[in-house]
This record gives sequence, C-alpha cells and structure tokens, in this order.
Amino acid sequence: MLALLSAAMPLAMTMTSTLLALMDDGKIIQHPTIREIQQATSVHVLAFTSHGELLVDESEGDFNMDDWDLIFEKAQRICCGTGEEADVDTMLDEGEEGECELTGFLRSTLEEKVTSDLKWRK
Repeated sequence: MLALLSAAMPLAMTMTSTLLALMDDGKIIQHPTIREIQQATSVHVLAFTSHGELLVDESEGDFNMDDWDLIFEKAQRICCGTGEEADVDTMLDEGEEGECELTGFLRSTLEEKVTSDLKWRK
C-alpha cells in the first residue's frame, strides 16, 4: 500500500547541484576537469532545493568570503535560474551556454516522463 501511495504522490521538492572551481586568476569554472581541479585555488559543490534554498555547501581549498559570495551567486544562477540567466544572449556572449536553469530542465524532464508513463490511461 505504501508503494502505491508514494507512486501516486508528486514530488514536493527536487534538488540540483553544481561543481565549481576557483582558479588563481579569479575565474570560476563550472564542471572542471581533473587537471583544472588540481590547479584550482579552491573547489566547491553547492546544492539547492527547487525553492532556491541552499541545501549543501562543500568547499575545499583557499578562498575568502568575497570569493565564496561570487561562487554562491554563480551556483545559484546555474541551479535555480536566478539573476542573469534570463538573458540568453548575454550568456551566449559570455561563453556560458552550459549554464541554464537546471530546475526548469529537471521539471520539464519529469513532466515528459509522467506524460509518457500515463499515456496508457487515455
């Protein structure tokens, strides 16, 4: 019975996360390679709920609070779609086409899956 109830209930909340590396020159790299991680001043993993709340922050390396604020803002833009993410042209001009609203992507993917799974009812 419990399995039936949990299958019928929608997700109340999801989470998204990102891995960022802070380089010596102050550049923040999303999805760094192993070599970039080894060369980075610090490495950060941040996860957010679908409501935009910080869920997890794991950081390693040398950084100050100003650096962390920049990393937090970038991670929040990536995961939650806050800030400049609405301006797609700006993102493309800055070479950050990989940065999109992960929450929106996750939501649309789940909607497609539910629609596909419920086709048998029609």
